[in-house]
Amino acid sequence: MTEQTPEQSAVQTSGENADSTTAVAEKTDAGKVRAEPAARTRRPGKPKVDPVLAAAVALAHDALYEIADPAQVGDHLGVSAEEDRLLTHRFAADKPGYRGWEWFVTVARAPRAKLVTVCEIGLLPGEDALIAPPWVPWLERMNDEEREAHKAEQAEADEG
Repeated sequence: MTEQTPEQSAVQTSGENADSTTAVAEKTDAGKVRAEPAARTRRPGKPKVDPVLAAAVALAHDALYEIADPAQVGDHLGVSAEEDRLLTHRFAADKPGYRGWEWFVTVARAPRAKLVTVCEIGLLPGEDALIAPPWVPWLERMNDEEREAHKAEQAEADEG
């Protein structure tokens, strides 16, 4: 076998280079033993309440005070786990015109982290909230007298 200079070896066919590179990579990968991470499976049932997030009531209160008057934020009503490390705090809304509504603050944290982040803040109807009825189109809300008047108006518009 003859020796080659670096310039001569760079001129080899690309097929030879690709095959030898691939073979080395396969040998290298085959020689290493790596444990593959286990596939994440979704646990059945409800997510558990994260104790770090559940303790962040003061942070949730402070976040609400940025959008609401402190007098309109009532007692802490509870927490609910949305996902792992994602929790929603609920507070009574003492806001005029919003009887039965609740403030909510959704908080989260990264795995193995203790820093709590506020994700979302808002106001939602609670169990006893007064909410508007489903929307009904105007034509369906008219009584018989209004319906007849509307038909007469349409007929005049079509003639004129």
